[in-house]
Amino acid sequence: MGVARDMHPEQPLSFAEAINRTEFWLRQWQAGDMTAEALAQQLAGLLTSADGRRGFFVVALAGPGPLLDHPPTPIVEQLHRGGKAVVDLVVRNLAMGTAMAVEHQQQGHGEQAKGSLQVQRRAQALLTRLDPPIVRQRLDQLLAATEGHGADVAFLERWNYDAAQRQAIAQIARATRRNLA
Repeated sequence: MGVARDMHPEQPLSFAEAINRTEFWLRQWQAGDMTAEALAQQLAGLLTSADGRRGFFVVALAGPGPLLDHPPTPIVEQLHRGGKAVVDLVVRNLAMGTAMAVEHQQQGHGEQAKGSLQVQRRAQALLTRLDPPIVRQRLDQLLAATEGHGADVAFLERWNYDAAQRQAIAQIARATRRNLA
């Protein structure tokens, strides 16, 4: 079935397939067997579907690989082309990483908190390199939700974020907004 999918790129990858491909490509890139330009070309296909985007960001934001610590220009350009869909996912990851860091810190789970803070740091840094008007608008939407208004209220409620988590999300959203170009 994998061969059939490769021959028919109009069929989007599943979430699991996107994770597997991202892990494979990032290992190749880290080993020097794939250029940043080639990785960006591969990424273009993942960004065409929600599962592809989600799979990429699960690996790139939360994984051990350094791609999003200092993303090469071709990667940033490709993510920039993803527009609102990419920005939306990165903002949600910023919120989730922040909220989970608070929860892990409250529970004394230092290693898990460290991982959540990595997601937060990478998402925040990436947002400052994407389309500022789109990022600003999306952060404003998230900020409104932390105050009980707008479309993201359901997102915050679905994950049961408490007052401390919502406050931390608001703080990181404001800080990220200040860092935009």
